[in-house]
Amino acid sequence: MKYLLYIFTLLCAVAFSGCSTVNTAERAQAQSSPQMVNDKRIITDGALNDYAYIAGINESRVGGLLKIQVRIVNSTSAYRSVNYKFTWIDKDGMEIESATSPWMTLVLEGGESKYISAVAPNPNVCDFTLKLLPNVRD
Repeated sequence: MKYLLYIFTLLCAVAFSGCSTVNTAERAQAQSSPQMVNDKRIITDGALNDYAYIAGINESRVGGLLKIQVRIVNSTSAYRSVNYKFTWIDKDGMEIESATSPWMTLVLEGGESKYISAVAPNPNVCDFTLKLLPNVRD
């Protein structure tokens, strides 16, 4: 009988461990005018896309450098984290190495959306690639 109580307690702990979600509020009539990017997506991991869904990509120029901002949404009700990295491409289609573009970790509560951004390492950059990987520590 005490084993059944132990198993029941363990199952309850597991069931409630990942059930946090986030409520948000924002201006109903946005005052900004983002420059949204038409993007091409290659989805090889459908589960990753569920909790790291790219809702939109915005671009601007800061001091002649390309700046990218991406809105990522966790459409599940569970806490998740994802690794991401920006790579930069010049006008000749060559990838530009950048010490300022390491793999980063983004933590998302259930239902939460966050923005990630990066600035190109030099003015010759005209394109980018955003890579997403599941966080192996989850």
